[in-house]
Amino acid sequence: MLKPILSIGLIAGVSAHQNFHQFWVNNVSPGYQVGIRMPPSNNPVTDVTSNDIVCNVGGTSGTGVTTVAAKAGDTIKVQWDSSTHPGPITHMLYGPVDSAASTSGVGAGWFKIDEQDYVDGKWANEIMEAVDMTHTFTLPSSLESGEYLLRSEMLALHGSQTLGGAQFYIGCAQLSIAGPGGDCSPKISLPGAYKEDDADIYIPDFYYGFDPTTYKAPGGNVATCS
Repeated sequence: MLKPILSIGLIAGVSAHQNFHQFWVNNVSPGYQVGIRMPPSNNPVTDVTSNDIVCNVGGTSGTGVTTVAAKAGDTIKVQWDSSTHPGPITHMLYGPVDSAASTSGVGAGWFKIDEQDYVDGKWANEIMEAVDMTHTFTLPSSLESGEYLLRSEMLALHGSQTLGGAQFYIGCAQLSIAGPGGDCSPKISLPGAYKEDDADIYIPDFYYGFDPTTYKAPGGNVATCS
């Protein structure tokens, strides 16, 4: 009976891998996988020092990807594949730049605009499961006009008891945002801001006494834009 049990476990692990497939701006979607730099697989990124931590494997170029129009203050809804792995979801912006399609996003300039961690006894992934694996947030109301990368990250913490065990699932959308102006801070660098032994990435006691109500996702505080 051991062999079937192992097979089921492997299947479950693979099925829990995920990608960011679709988003809506004020409830209007450009289409399935439109406007998103899609990676070659649904495997996680685990090396936080790699350029893959920015927009996933092969994500440093957006050539051929549609850049989608939005306005500062708009409502954004994202949809991911289903996952049973516990962890947060965060969103960051990079820009403004002249061309989102030709911007790698590697380096300084990212700022966090949204975060959901552990709320009322549930991790973000479980909260999203109840609404068709979607999560909704708003763009800051004070943004300069220009093109941006929107980075969506789901961090699976089930393997965080070991160094390098946390699994980062990442997707970047390309937006052209019209805004009244403004500046957002703090800003971070990717790669650079994440370290494999950070307390929000390496959690040795995750299943043995860790208090999830104290958890804050990597990337610093949600930025203030004004």
